[in-house]
Amino acid sequence: MGEKQLSKEKSGKTRSKGNLSAEEISEMSIGTLISSISRAHLRYLFTEIEKHGITGGQYQFLLGLSKQDGITQEELASNFHMNQSTIARALKKLEDAEMVLRKTDDTNRRKNIITVTDKGRKVASKIQLTDEKWEENVHSLSNAEKSTFKEMLRKVLQESLGQD
Repeated sequence: MGEKQLSKEKSGKTRSKGNLSAEEISEMSIGTLISSISRAHLRYLFTEIEKHGITGGQYQFLLGLSKQDGITQEELASNFHMNQSTIARALKKLEDAEMVLRKTDDTNRRKNIITVTDKGRKVASKIQLTDEKWEENVHSLSNAEKSTFKEMLRKVLQESLGQD
């Protein structure tokens, strides 16, 4: 038996592989809970995302662009609070997959305008339907509770970003 398994048995936190005990979950910080929910959410979405040859991170950019088409690469980086090189790599892969187009801005040749292709819109729509199904599967919360929870998370995000 492995050292990790022994320590869990001694602490009374035995569990099957991959599952957390109620006690372990109750001891998690807000950030760890949010991160864990996010990872579980992306695992659920990956089945649909992988069908289209993109990653979870690339999908997030595609979804963001589909809601705000025609923005610059710099604006996208700012919206996602990520650096330019991360955005550039993700956009290159989305461009290679023919889901977005990057064009040089006519008024400022140093800027790229990003637009979503029809293929990109279809992919984003399919994945978004899967995402909506995931949210429906969170059935322990009523619609009112989900709405309240989302508002609470928005506040935590704004405070985390120093926008309170």
